[in-house]
Amino acid sequence: MTDTAPTSPKEHEAAILDAVRDLMAEGGIEAISMRAVGDRVGVTATALYHYFQNKQDLVDRVVRGAFERFGAELEEAARREPVGSMARVAALGEAYLRFAVENETYFRVIFRIDLKDPPAVEDLPGGGGYPLLRQCVAEAMASGAMRPADPDLVAHYLWMLVHGIVTLVLSCRLRGCEGCRGDAAEPSPLELFHAFAPFIRHGLENINGTDSVK
Repeated sequence: MTDTAPTSPKEHEAAILDAVRDLMAEGGIEAISMRAVGDRVGVTATALYHYFQNKQDLVDRVVRGAFERFGAELEEAARREPVGSMARVAALGEAYLRFAVENETYFRVIFRIDLKDPPAVEDLPGGGGYPLLRQCVAEAMASGAMRPADPDLVAHYLWMLVHGIVTLVLSCRLRGCEGCRGDAAEPSPLELFHAFAPFIRHGLENINGTDSVK
């Protein structure tokens, strides 16, 4: 509950959606019930039906709103960089990580792992940001900034990379590394992303050395 009680229907609705978001982030979809949401907001479960049809309506609204915020930040980041540039692809990764860190509750809502029947990527609101990432990858390949490859495979690789960074940092405390910026003992997702940049661009194989593993 907030310190200031909502005074208008719009504020009541926003407070309800915030409560649903928090409950989902804390306990998954099983944590949501009209009674639990009502208790969190400070109203009766019956009162919630003045704003929403049922539990599924609540969940759908929260998930859709979270994806809309997520997608808007990705699109804004892409607009700031030239079309076809590696900088544009990197900007999407940075925006992804910033959103996850600054909006952790929303991030946990839109990328839940407790679903018995996970949706296809294309069924996510805005495609979960994937169409924009694939487009930027394809444009970078067309411009010559990125080597030719299957754009879907590269987009999946980059998406898994940034998602892996943020989920690992959110789930455990990592050791610092010399390649990370700053002197923090625990690197942030953005610090790790920047430190990984040479590996992403040039790979890991020592092409000038001898590979003893066959």
